[in-house]
Amino acid sequence: MESNGIVFILSAPSGTGKTTACRLLKQRLPELKFSVSHTTREARNGETDGIDYHFISQKDFEKKIQRGKFLEWAKIHKQYYGTAFDTVDGHRKNGEDIIIEIDVQGAQFLRDINYKAVFIFMMPPSLKELEERLNKRETESENTIRERLEVGKKEIKQLTLYDYILTNFDVEETVENLISIIRAERCRK
Repeated sequence: MESNGIVFILSAPSGTGKTTACRLLKQRLPELKFSVSHTTREARNGETDGIDYHFISQKDFEKKIQRGKFLEWAKIHKQYYGTAFDTVDGHRKNGEDIIIEIDVQGAQFLRDINYKAVFIFMMPPSLKELEERLNKRETESENTIRERLEVGKKEIKQLTLYDYILTNFDVEETVENLISIIRAERCRK
C-alpha cells in the first residue's frame, strides 16, 4: 500500500515564536520536512535565501501567481508570502511528512478547498507578551508592530479553522506538544 506523507499546517500571529519552535522541531524530528515559502519581503538579519525563505521580487511573485505555481499565497503586511505546489507535493508523494508555516489567510483558503492537512495554531501567552516579543526583535518600526498586533488579534479570532491550538508559554514545552501532535497523527488510521 502506497503511503502519502502528512501535511501539517502551522499558523501563529507574528512574534508568537513559530520560527523558533520550528528550528527546535527540525533538530528533534530530522525526518520531518519543512516547506520553504516564497516572500517579497526583505531578509531579516541572519536569514538565508533558500533556507528561511525564497526571497523574490514582487514582479516574480506575481508571475508565479499567474502561472498557478502556489498551493496558497497571501499578501500580509504589504508583502506577498506563498507556498509552492512542487515543494509540498514532492515530499507528500515520497511518503514524507511536511510542515508548512502559513498565515491564517492561507489556512482559510486551504480549508475552503478541503485540502487534506492537519491544522495547528500557536497562540501567544497574551497580547501584552506578544507586543513585548515583537519589540525585542528590534526588526520593525513602532507602526509595523502596531499593525502586526492588530492582525494578530484578528488571526486569534479564527481558531475554529484549526484542529489543534497550542499556547507558547515556553518554547520547549510547545515543541514537545508539536511532536506529540505529529506522532498522534502518524498513528491515526
